[in-house]
Amino acid sequence: MGRKSKADQRRLEIIQAFFTCVETSGMANASIRKIAKTAGLHPSILHHYFKNREELIEEAVKLYTDGIFERFQDQLEQTGKLRTSKKESSSNTCMVKDIPGLPFIFSENMISEIHTGFFLECLVAARTNLKIRSFMARMFIRFRQAIVAQLNQVPGFDQLDPVKRQQLAATVVAIHEGIELQWFADPAAVSLDRTLAITRDLIAYVIRAAVGCSTQGE
Repeated sequence: MGRKSKADQRRLEIIQAFFTCVETSGMANASIRKIAKTAGLHPSILHHYFKNREELIEEAVKLYTDGIFERFQDQLEQTGKLRTSKKESSSNTCMVKDIPGLPFIFSENMISEIHTGFFLECLVAARTNLKIRSFMARMFIRFRQAIVAQLNQVPGFDQLDPVKRQQLAATVVAIHEGIELQWFADPAAVSLDRTLAITRDLIAYVIRAAVGCSTQGE
């Protein structure tokens, strides 16, 4: 991969300054003047790289949503495939405990004060900005696709009909988002580890109910 141009590097520095401003003051209060000051630039310089604040926000949200998915994919590549593959486990056993993607999405890599705070700011911005809404929609689509790819490694999942497979993936994402919101409001009230365990049980239950496999060995 080639080195970033000076302009690309400066744009990235401005976006990082924007992230910092949102973290400390919220997106609504992240003014061009404040972003410029954080980046150590004159406000007029920012308009050389972004035509207006809206464009800066859109680029920042795109970078943020792409970054989430890249971190997720990197984690899956590092962890590798299930230690218990379909061939290694009996055909009537739903093994879900070793899916590498599940522990990751219920960890501080995906749920944290900074990460979740910015995510919520993006959702607010998406109410009035259709471009940002499309970035968020694309992130969720990629998230569901990645979950399906993970669940494809669970014996019995491929026997579900396509609609049920997609819905199960969407439900896993919904559990993640719901717990993330609750954690942000009151971290002491929820347990990410227990949520992970319940999510595994739910996946096993859906597959068992659909194809009649047991959960021995879980």
